[in-house]
Amino acid sequence: MPDTPTIYDYLVLSLREKDLIATFNWDPFLLQACIRNQKVISRVPDIAFLHGNVKVGICKKDRITGVQGHCCIRCAKQLSPSKLLYPVKQKNYADDVFIKGEWSKLRSKLSEAYHLTIFGYSAPVTDAEARQILLKSWKDNESKSLAQIELIDVAEDTTLEKTWSDFFVREHYSIQTDAFASYSFWHPRRSCDAFAAATLMNKPWSNNPFPKFTTLKELHEWIAPMIAEEDAYAKAGTPFSGKPVAPNEEQ
Repeated sequence: MPDTPTIYDYLVLSLREKDLIATFNWDPFLLQACIRNQKVISRVPDIAFLHGNVKVGICKKDRITGVQGHCCIRCAKQLSPSKLLYPVKQKNYADDVFIKGEWSKLRSKLSEAYHLTIFGYSAPVTDAEARQILLKSWKDNESKSLAQIELIDVAEDTTLEKTWSDFFVREHYSIQTDAFASYSFWHPRRSCDAFAAATLMNKPWSNNPFPKFTTLKELHEWIAPMIAEEDAYAKAGTPFSGKPVAPNEEQ
């Protein structure tokens, strides 16, 4: 990865530790972005590698994952490469312990998600099993009638609407062609909070979009006040509200 900020860096920093990025890609860029940003900012989202990943290692004995080339933190043995699933129709997601665990994380998050973004995934025919798992978990979500689905894709709107119509509830979806026009990038680290304020309390927030930086240091400095705000809530043992009351406002 280049030393300059990439879309992976913005994506990782746009979310909090409560969030999950689920990816079908084998490439290591998302994990690399997570690692290099976590050195500066500890609060990063979880990642689920649904088809495995070339940089992820696993200790099957202790059921611990990490970076390939590293050792298990329990038994100290070198981690084995995670299994990679190939583009065939029948992938058997439950056969491998690592893959099964990654899908379990996604099912859990989908069953309670309030804002779902689908970034560049076309749900191909070879992923029929994956689509059914996603749809089943989403239908189990008791808040889906209030939740929002956002598609980021360059395909025609009509094509995307046809592909994902089973997931939509009324008009609770949007389509963007650029990640920087997405809700998560308009409200970094606060997307669910901002969406809830706008739709449930009729108090929309002003957008706070990511600028496009030339260095990672600039990106980290811009996001730092939000991290400090989250840390302050954690230290006080108070649930994070997303937009704290200013000192001159009534509590």
